[in-house]
Amino acid sequence: MSVQIAIDHYDDLFSDFDIRNYEERYISTDFLNELRMRTSKLLYKKEIKIIIKIDEKERNLEDEKIISERLKSFFKNRYERNMRKKKQIILNAVVLELFGIAFMLIANFLGKYAIDYFKDFMLIPAWFFVWNGLDKYIFNKKILEKKAKYYSILNNSTIIFE
Repeated sequence: MSVQIAIDHYDDLFSDFDIRNYEERYISTDFLNELRMRTSKLLYKKEIKIIIKIDEKERNLEDEKIISERLKSFFKNRYERNMRKKKQIILNAVVLELFGIAFMLIANFLGKYAIDYFKDFMLIPAWFFVWNGLDKYIFNKKILEKKAKYYSILNNSTIIFE
């Protein structure tokens, strides 16, 4: 499957506020939003062609090679960043679960050797940590997995200028 996006100049792919060369410039939010909108129905495909249409007079093969590499690098960096965030969320969820279990063990200990009031009091943070850890794991992990899949597909896509 292919996605076609028309541009007037190569600068349309990059932020208007960034005046650096193509290897370093930030990718335009408008371009990324347009790409997301057009690829949203194609995410079940393994390979996508991104066809960037530009007027023949504006074309420069050297710039196209640099821009293509820059876009690939951007997609790869976003994929890796989302994978790191996913690992961090899993680690945070595990830590919260361990805190919750620790508070439960303390509550059980206090229930045997101290007043029941302390046991009930310690169960409040125990359940907070347990449910908060599960919430982080279940919901945030899914969001980051979806983003990582999206950028993985874009990273494996073919970028063509016509």
